[in-house]
Amino acid sequence: MASTSLKAVAAALSLASVAVAQSANETVWSSFSYVLYGERTPEGGIFQPSLTPLGAQQLYSQGSLFRARYLSNSSLSDEDNAITTNSPIAGIEQHALDSSQISVTSTTDSYVVGGTLAFLQGLYPPVTNSFAYNNGGTNASTLANGSSINYPLGGYQYPNIQTVSSTDPDSVWLEGHALCTEYGTSGNDFRNSDIAKELFNATLDFYETTWQEVFPNTLPNMMINFDYAYELYDYAQYAYDHDESVRDALGADRLVVLRTWANIQQFNLNGNLSASGLQDGDMIRAISGRMLAAKVVAQLSSHISSAGTEGKIALMFGSFEPFLAFFALADLANSEPFGLFQTIPQPGSAMVFELFSTNGDDSSFPRQHDLWVRFLFRNGTGTDAPMTEYPLFGRGNSETRMPWSDFVDQMDKFSIREVSEWCDMCSSVTTFCSALNHSSGSSSNPSSGSNDTNSDVSLSPALAGVIGAIVTLGVVGLAGTTAFVFGGIRIRRKGPKEAVRRHSSLGGFKGAEKMEPDRDVSVAKNGVRHERVGSWELGGPSGVTVPPPVATESNAGVTFGASVRHHEDDDDKDSFAGLVPVRPAEQV
Repeated sequence: MASTSLKAVAAALSLASVAVAQSANETVWSSFSYVLYGERTPEGGIFQPSLTPLGAQQLYSQGSLFRARYLSNSSLSDEDNAITTNSPIAGIEQHALDSSQISVTSTTDSYVVGGTLAFLQGLYPPVTNSFAYNNGGTNASTLANGSSINYPLGGYQYPNIQTVSSTDPDSVWLEGHALCTEYGTSGNDFRNSDIAKELFNATLDFYETTWQEVFPNTLPNMMINFDYAYELYDYAQYAYDHDESVRDALGADRLVVLRTWANIQQFNLNGNLSASGLQDGDMIRAISGRMLAAKVVAQLSSHISSAGTEGKIALMFGSFEPFLAFFALADLANSEPFGLFQTIPQPGSAMVFELFSTNGDDSSFPRQHDLWVRFLFRNGTGTDAPMTEYPLFGRGNSETRMPWSDFVDQMDKFSIREVSEWCDMCSSVTTFCSALNHSSGSSSNPSSGSNDTNSDVSLSPALAGVIGAIVTLGVVGLAGTTAFVFGGIRIRRKGPKEAVRRHSSLGGFKGAEKMEPDRDVSVAKNGVRHERVGSWELGGPSGVTVPPPVATESNAGVTFGASVRHHEDDDDKDSFAGLVPVRPAEQV
């Protein structure tokens, strides 16, 4: 154990000396980073996972460190200097955020989006009397009377964050494992494998004893085993950090064991390159890393194509699976320090790809053969977590930087550049996969946004049906409008008596009186209980805050607006709500 620690320290010192030696005369042109969300409430808890104040502070701290590294020309504080070096990006706005220079992408999970905002607050904190040139500069803040206006909250800066849902083709670059059917199938294969069964049996007593002693009656018994190793560690880590009694009962030693089992499970699910899906050698469990690799190359290539004017900083925020997958693909998992790249990263961790040159000239963008790439990783956000350079693809510690062309060649060996290829490899049933014409090979490109289209993409029958339905509705609406204007159709509001009339089968919170089907408590499909508040039996408003009512079967058939009936002396029998058509005046 001691020898392993000494080897890790020696490797870290070697990497640090290389970084110092290489920092002279360097110009950083672009940076691509994938950042893990901060601490959140556990997925196995009674609440939906949410970003905690600690998690927000972790991401804010990471953003502040990025600011110290990329947006400052002055010397760093002693604390920052112990964690990173000063490597300002050429030509970037240092004080006022310019969204044309920065791209930010996040999953739609609330705790990920919240952490993204916290990170950007650290990267570009509130500032007054400073305005980005591409945002209008000082002219945008100056009024005709000569006064100057700052943004609210002391100059708060408003970033442009692209959130991509799982139905967006761009989601495959950010979380390529999420809707990959073959990835899930391969995960089930692992759970049914001999090694997983051995781990299941070997750890079962530990899990059952720990949960009975520390967390009784908290999670279903069916979850207390190795199959849920990550969920159990996630739950225990949160409780250990927030509950003093749990900290005392669990102890640091048992928490380490829980984390170890979770690391083994998740690395097998995301970093096992020998596992295959539909095709031998497709490395299906590392699919998220394969997609991320393509995005890295595409983003940095786009920056090069713009001669350094666009995409100076690219930030992606998501989960830990792409970390483990890329670590395995880039041959980091077998490198020193021992075991670092086979473990789940700490909250707020970041892996970074920097594009730089070494001629010391930042006045003009260099040629491609003068560009270099390095990889950096910071495990967590603590003062003891430095941003360190590591060699990729099995290279030695003296080769932490590599020519741009070599980097692209190595990444191309395992990256997946087309969404259509991802769809085929994953056997995905997502809507965007069904809309792609696989025979023509058309697909989204990692360097493009989700709004970009390809002229060769043909419509699937399902998509064509949707478009046909929309056209039909448009025709019907036009016909209705014509009848309204030229056919004498009129609309009126219900009268007071009609407005309060309702059918007893509607139920729910429809009026002051309680009807037969009305429920005091309804249960939504997600298990949330909704109580009647302010109804007749509770005597008015209550101090309890209740979520908005959800749609239930009892709400079906509710009519808002006017009813339709014929007036007795309506000549054309086509009026709404009993109104007589307007008749022409017959007297002069």
